[in-house]
Amino acid sequence: MGGGPGGCARSPARGNDRPSRADRVRRSVPVPPLIGRLRRALGVTRIARLTSLDRAGIEVHSAIRPRGHILQVCNGKGLSRADAELSALCETAELVSAETVGARVERFGSPLELRRAGLPFWPHGVCCGSAGWLVVPELAGESIRSAWAVARELGSGAPVWVPAQVLFCPPQSSADLGPIAVAWASNGTGAHPDPDEALRHALLEACERELLVRALPSGWTPPVLLSRRLTHGSLAKHAPAVAEQVERLSQRGFDVALFDLTLDDGLGLPLAGALLVDREEGPVPIAAGYACRTSPAEALMAALLEAAQSRLTDIHGAREDVAPMATLSVQLLRGALRSAGAIREVTEMPSPRARTADEVFAILRAHGVSRAAAYDLTAPGLPVRVIRVIVPGFRISELLV
Repeated sequence: MGGGPGGCARSPARGNDRPSRADRVRRSVPVPPLIGRLRRALGVTRIARLTSLDRAGIEVHSAIRPRGHILQVCNGKGLSRADAELSALCETAELVSAETVGARVERFGSPLELRRAGLPFWPHGVCCGSAGWLVVPELAGESIRSAWAVARELGSGAPVWVPAQVLFCPPQSSADLGPIAVAWASNGTGAHPDPDEALRHALLEACERELLVRALPSGWTPPVLLSRRLTHGSLAKHAPAVAEQVERLSQRGFDVALFDLTLDDGLGLPLAGALLVDREEGPVPIAAGYACRTSPAEALMAALLEAAQSRLTDIHGAREDVAPMATLSVQLLRGALRSAGAIREVTEMPSPRARTADEVFAILRAHGVSRAAAYDLTAPGLPVRVIRVIVPGFRISELLV
C-alpha cells in the first residue's frame, strides 16, 4: 500500500458508516435547498433510494459520483428520506475534500528540516492510528521530504504541522505529496454547514473507532454477548424511539440485540453496538452497527441505523471491499445470541450531554486524552464545512476495516 510520489494509499471505512446529520442541519439550513446545492457542487449525478432493496424499512440512500477517486458510491441512512439523502451527500463531501489538494500543501520538506526551522510538527507515526496506518516506515524517515499542512491543536488553537498524506487522498496525477508511507483512512472526518458540528462529529467518530478497539479486541465474544446486552424494558423506558424501531424490525422478520459497549476505563462517552439478525437466514444473515454519541439514546439509535445501512451496503453490491461473514461464524454468533440474556440497563451508560466540540474535547481531556488537532479539509465551493481530526494514540478497529 505504500508507494512512490503523489497519490495516496487508501483504505476507506467499510460501508461509509456515519451518523445522520439532518436533524441538526434543519435548525439552521433548509434541507431540500441544501441537498440540491450539495449535489451540484459535488458532481453527484444520482441519489438512489436503496430502502426498497430490503425489508428492514430504514431509509438508506446512495450518492453516485462517477468521477470519484476514493469511492464513486457513498451511502447514507436516516429516519427519513431527507436524512438519508443528506447523510449520503455529507459522506461524499468528505471524500471530495480529501481528494482535492489544490494549493493547500503549505510546505515540502523533511522532519529534520522542520525541526531545524523550529516548527512544531507531528511526524507520520504520531498522526497514524486515528488517521490511517504507517505501512512503509522507511518512507517517513527523518530525512525523507514530503508535503505538510498546518492543523490547529484543540484547546489552545496552536499551529502544528502534520503530513499532508494523513489529510488528503488525491489521484496520483493531481498532487505530489511525496513518498507515500501512510495508508489513508476516512476516520475522524465530519461534514456539516456548521463547522463546530462538523468538528464534533469528527471527534465522536474518532472516539467510536478507538473505543471499539478497547471494547471488542477479539470481536463479538461470548463474554461480551452475555454481559453487555440491554434489556427491552430499559430501552422502552429510557430510549423509547429506539424501542419502537426494534419493534418495527421485529415485525419485519428481524431479531435486534442492542449492547452497552462502554468500558469503565473508557473516554466518558457512551458506546453502543447493534446486531441485526435476519430470521429468514438470507444472504446477509447478521449485520452490525456501532456508534459513540453524547447520550445513550442517540448512540443506540445511531448504532441501529448503522446496522441497517451495513446490511443494505452488502445487498446493494456497489462496494467490492466487503466480504460475507463466514458460515461457521454466523452459526456460532446466532447460538450465542440465543443463549445470552439481556441484563444491562440504559442508565448504566454515561450521558455527558456535550453539545459543542469544545465540550466533547473537555470530556476527552478529563479521561486522559492530552492532545488532538483539527484541519479544515473543505474543498472549494462546498456549502458545508469538512473538518478532519487527528488524535495521537487513537486507533481504528478492525471491525470497521
